[in-house]
Amino acid sequence: MNLLIVSDFLPTPDRNSADFRLMRLMAMLLSAHRVFYCAPGEQRQAAKLGAEAIARYREALVTCGVQVVDGSVLAALRARPYDAVIFEWHFPAVACIDMVRRLQPAARLVVDSVDVVFHRLEAKARVTGRAEDAEKAARTKTEELAVYAQSDLVITVTDADAQILRDEVPGTPTFTIPNIHPLQTPVAVDAADAATLLFIGSYARPGGETNIDAMRYFCGEVLPLVAAECPHVRLRIVGGPRNADIDALASPHVEVLGFVPETQPYLATATVSIAPLRFGGGMKGKIGEAMSFGLPVVTTSTGIEGFGLTPGEHALVGDTPRAFADHVIALLRDPGLRDRVRMAGHRFISDHYSDVAVQARVQRLLAQLQQTPIKRLSPLRRARGLLRAAWAQHLGWRLKAGR
Repeated sequence: MNLLIVSDFLPTPDRNSADFRLMRLMAMLLSAHRVFYCAPGEQRQAAKLGAEAIARYREALVTCGVQVVDGSVLAALRARPYDAVIFEWHFPAVACIDMVRRLQPAARLVVDSVDVVFHRLEAKARVTGRAEDAEKAARTKTEELAVYAQSDLVITVTDADAQILRDEVPGTPTFTIPNIHPLQTPVAVDAADAATLLFIGSYARPGGETNIDAMRYFCGEVLPLVAAECPHVRLRIVGGPRNADIDALASPHVEVLGFVPETQPYLATATVSIAPLRFGGGMKGKIGEAMSFGLPVVTTSTGIEGFGLTPGEHALVGDTPRAFADHVIALLRDPGLRDRVRMAGHRFISDHYSDVAVQARVQRLLAQLQQTPIKRLSPLRRARGLLRAAWAQHLGWRLKAGR
């Protein structure tokens, strides 16, 4: 099959877990299919990251066999026939659905939700209590659900997200493809005096606000409780882009490292991975990554959403500052507990979210996709689309040129 993936930017798998998942997913698809990639916002991305970084990310796509289609989504849709057009996040699909239906009538239109954005924003509004956050969640919900309702299939990262969509948009098929974590050799965390905590997260939108809130909450309300009983504890905060709120957290107990090209050295020298998330959506890559390296994890009920893991066995869960701090202190003080939790988590990732485990899901997705009915444009919407296209091609450009 010919598969076109549309995302605003080129994937940056070393900067966020959603793009890491996307790269692993494309690698699986390439085993039997042709994958094309269109990033209409690449120039805006280059302005943020620099030409050298963009060249590196493009090369990573080409090296794994993805064919990058330069230019607009319109140009990509006109380039060749596709069996499926897959939008990463709902955002780029908003303005493109009618275009796909008109130019690629035989293609299934798929949206990979990554996380259910409005659900995350609703959770944030409950935490902050701000009216503007509730209003943003409501606006996003209307837009997001409209996109899903017009899609042939929606990919979700968790079964819980799929259930939300089935409740909100009955009749729209969903399929779960979780985060994908190549299994690593468990790190060594048995040093008697080890007391290094690690947090890894992106601060870019969408979703960056969850990580900023998590670190402000932990450093303000949890870390003082831990430091009172473990004076030598230190927290390393890894992630970018640079953020003033995160930089302000630096202290004798907190080291703010910013973006790092490789997380492995920090995972290999940490004692405990923390994910004190108070709101969020989808599946949290930082938790799965830590467990894949055999690090013990302390998180919240929000953090474990979608995993299906057992609190107290695969990870420790605390939803108040005191409970979270007590779990961290227990892991720092008890090597036996650390070892039990970390190895249970490592086995859990191996069984459910490793490359081997997810590969079978991807094959089932493709089989389901080929059987999924294609939604068609109504005659009225098709006519409107043709009129807009004709205007842009024959008259619109003349008016702009004459200004």
